Parts: sequence; structure tokens; C-alpha cells
Amino acid sequence: MVTASGLPASNINLPVSSATVTVQALDTTLCLYVRSANFLDPVIPGHEAYNCPVLAFLVTHTAANGSIRRVLFDAGGRKDYWNYSPLVTGRFKSGFNVFGFTCPKDVNDVLCEAGIMTGGDDHDVEAVVWSHWHFDHIGDMSRFSKGTKIVVGPGFKANLLPGFPLNPESPLLETDYAGRELDEITFDSALRIGAFRAHDYFGDGSFYLLDVPGHAVGHMCGLARTTEESFVIMGADTCHFAGALRPSPTVPFPDTFDVNDGLDPVFNSPCPCTMFLDCHPASTDQKSTPYYKASKTPGSAYVDPHTADMSIAALRDFDADPNVFVGLAHDPALFEILPLLNTNRYASINDWKANGYKAAARWRFLNELPRNGKPGRPPLVMGWWRGAKRVTVQEAFAR
Repeated sequence: MVTASGLPASNINLPVSSATVTVQALDTTLCLYVRSANFLDPVIPGHEAYNCPVLAFLVTHTAANGSIRRVLFDAGGRKDYWNYSPLVTGRFKSGFNVFGFTCPKDVNDVLCEAGIMTGGDDHDVEAVVWSHWHFDHIGDMSRFSKGTKIVVGPGFKANLLPGFPLNPESPLLETDYAGRELDEITFDSALRIGAFRAHDYFGDGSFYLLDVPGHAVGHMCGLARTTEESFVIMGADTCHFAGALRPSPTVPFPDTFDVNDGLDPVFNSPCPCTMFLDCHPASTDQKSTPYYKASKTPGSAYVDPHTADMSIAALRDFDADPNVFVGLAHDPALFEILPLLNTNRYASINDWKANGYKAAARWRFLNELPRNGKPGRPPLVMGWWRGAKRVTVQEAFAR
């Protein structure tokens, strides 16, 4: 069970080490437009659906002897989405959550185009960490070498295996994991970072996996040391919108925003924070209360919303720390400010602090919030797409 620390950010107890990793952000090319009610509580009028691009991270560890190990944290979707398990495609066809879907490339395509993967039977990527088992994070593992293992969180094997077709009701395919090592992290050591149980992946303090429950069985975050004192936390789906993190008592609204806060041109600069309080669902302390909690509606994407809320609260401690950059998987702001592997194979985000990415990303979610009961920004995608063509639902799932 996770309990929110409720402590000042300086008491997260970030571990000490001189070992670092190189962190690169990549656009998986999967982009969704989804129903808010199943992810966000409450539903704010004008924000009944929200934009949901999907970010992944490539973590590169270089040892003292020069040997290189690469780990991919999350793998996005699959461009042949009609080949997910029948359980997943059935939900797609029903329109239950997804109103817009495009995925022109697999994450493997992105890595090959960047020269990270050669396409041969090699070990360009040692492991793919599935932050959790949902379709937008597991990619198409059949396109990775069998030498690439999958790393999953606690409870995964007991709750999710076997996959389809052996289990006709599984959200996974047997081909997702068959013939490769499946490493389940048990978090059985005493190591904790903040409120979360932690696992030192490389054994030198450069990259940790964190047990962050609430959203899905086995949900994990990554914590990468980018300098001796600074970190990037790969927040995965701890929450699905940055307005569930901010504002908060430790990261409250300023009285005014300026051009450096990344607001859209429709807003004046300086812009009073009161512009964003009309749609705030809280009746008091709006400047220090997040807009959202985890959805508790029937059909919620959170397996345990109460625990999810505690995990989100614990993540706020990291968000408040000036030495930690929080990267949620579905934050549109990150696609606007971070250098991406897609366009520069050498682009890293290790210098996030020097470049001011944390401040630049912090309040951009406000652009997505409704104004006068209407969406703040248009959908990034509507309907189903195959490549560059919009198709009907029937065409989308034709094999």
C-alpha cells in the first residue's frame, strides 16, 4: 500500500550516487483522443474528452569499461492495432473510451530510423519495461529480438498470463511475450524512494523502477539519474492529465502567468491565474488544489482509484522537488518542449534543468482546459486512421 508522504520535497530521500544514465524522450507516434470520465474525476464541462499522445523513454547505461546497455521504458502502441487481442479490439469497436486513434509507426520503426536498432537478431535494446500492461504501453514485442526481455511489475504473471488465444479473454497476446525472458520485479528489498518501493535496475544508483500502484496491476514508474543531483521520473499512467498533479500546496498557482509559462497566444501576458479558476471544480483553495483525481466511475481505467489517488499525492512530492522532472506518458506539453529522438538520435533530456524544461512544462496543461464551457484546444486526432487515411470503424479493423 502506498501512503502519500505529506513531507516537504527535501524529505523524498533521493539516493546518492555518481552513476548516471542518458535519457532520451521519443514520440511513439500513438496519439489518442479519449473519454475523460474513465480517467478524470470530476468531468469538467468542455473537457469531456482529452488529448492523449504517448511518450516513451530510452535509457542508456554506459559502464566504466565502455559497455553499453539500453532499456526502453514503455513501447507505445502498435501500428497494426487491428491485431491486438479480441478483448482490446472489441473495446475499440464499441467506442467505450477511444474517440480518436492514430499510430503510423511502431516504436521499433522510430528506433530503427534513429539507428538505435539495426533490425537484426541482436541486443540493441536489452529490455523493454512495460510500466503496465495496457495497449498503449506494450507496443509490438514480436518486432524485437528474442534476446530483448520484458520487465513487468508485481502481480503481472499471476493476474495476466496466459495471453490470447490460450485465454480468450486476455488483453495480451501470447506472441507479446512467448520465447523471451519475462522478468517480474518483486520489490522485495527495503529500498524506498519517497513513498514508493524501489528497485535499483543497474545496481549502481543510476536507474530505479518504482512500485506505483492504483492504475493497473503491476504499474511502475522509472526514476533516472541525469546528473549526480538531478532526476527524471517517468510517470507513466500514475495520472492521465497534469491537472491531477497541479496546482498543489507545494506547487501553487502564481498570481500571474507570463510568456515563459507556455500559454497559448489567445491569453494575454501577463495573464492572471483567475482566468483558470472559473472551470476549477474545487470550491475553496483553488490556487493550491489539483483539478482532478482518479476516476471512480464504473468503467474507470483505475483498478484501485483510492490507491491511485495516494500514488498521485506521493508523486506531487517529486513534482515539488526542483531536482526532479516529472514526465507523464500522456502530457502534450512534453511533446512541445522536449527534444525528441525522432528528429535527433543524439537528443537527450539530461540537461532538463539547465534548459528550464520543468518550468516550461509546468502550466501548459492549462491550454487544454475549457474556456467558456468549450474545449481549450481541438482534438489532436478524431476517428480511426490507417497510415495517413481516416477510415470507418469497419475498415479500421478489417484484416
